[in-house]
Amino acid sequence: MSTSEKNFLVSTADFSLYYNGILACTGTTNLNASIEVSMQEQNVNAGKGNKLVYSFKYGRELNVTLEAADWKLEYLAAQVGSKITEGLSDVYKIGECISLTDGIGVLSSMPISDVAVELQNGSIITVTPQATTIDLTKYGVKASETVKATYQYSRIAKTITIDANTAPNVYKLVLDADKHNNKLGKVGSIQVIIPAYQPSGNFTMNFTPDGVSSTNIDGKALAIEGDSCVDGSSVYAYIKEFDDTATVMDITELAATPGTIHLDSSNPSKTATISVIGLKGAFYAPIQLENTDCTFVCDTPTIATVGQNGVVTAVASGNAKITVTYHMVSDAINVIVA
Repeated sequence: MSTSEKNFLVSTADFSLYYNGILACTGTTNLNASIEVSMQEQNVNAGKGNKLVYSFKYGRELNVTLEAADWKLEYLAAQVGSKITEGLSDVYKIGECISLTDGIGVLSSMPISDVAVELQNGSIITVTPQATTIDLTKYGVKASETVKATYQYSRIAKTITIDANTAPNVYKLVLDADKHNNKLGKVGSIQVIIPAYQPSGNFTMNFTPDGVSSTNIDGKALAIEGDSCVDGSSVYAYIKEFDDTATVMDITELAATPGTIHLDSSNPSKTATISVIGLKGAFYAPIQLENTDCTFVCDTPTIATVGQNGVVTAVASGNAKITVTYHMVSDAINVIVA
């Protein structure tokens, strides 16, 4: 990458929530989605001038705020810790416009109780319907006009109950965002995997007159045991980066092993295989390279030969040197054939 090229993450990301290993919902976050990692610290001051000699870090926390770009009832279910029920439910029809003919009108749904009717003069009367028909003639309304009716009726609905006792469940949260380059466009992606994510249980529903209301899911990562020994005893999250470009890994040093190979010329069937490790710097763990991506050259093929798969075979007694090269970076090993 040249000095003028920069990588950056787009400001939206896809996310998914898993509960007990089952996908609960997916969504897309808005511009305000964020991951915040914080630690507490205790400073130790001593000596002349009470100078700072040590800072003890502890209490790491990982907080995530997702601002969903779309509306799903599942987002609220995640915050409330309540299951969504689906079935017949008593709901309200508010201010339905009803056109009267000689004081009689027909509702769009079957009421389950009396109907409140707002007349054109602003007064409200309560009418007992006959099926879906309301008759206002007994109230002195005999003209053909339009009124507004408010009533309860039954229909299929999805329902979440917000009570005082339930708490949010613990989910696995997966965030996926694209990585872009200012010259190359999309060059990869990152995934943030939080194995144990518990929403805070707090949410606000804003009905704004000048925009689209978003749904926030904010919460904390809970520590779990790591998937492997190198993870340590407690893990909050994994951040994985994927490169889609066909660029060469920026290897600064090779380490070919073993450093010395011992073979017997009387037993040519016994071979040795070279293993090649690439080093990228202090922040990166060593990378196991594919032998087929490396070049192997023996300086004395009359003593030993080496194939492009890194397998060394004895030919005759003596000493030889094999040079391993990966994109202009090399290392050498010695071969001793008895």
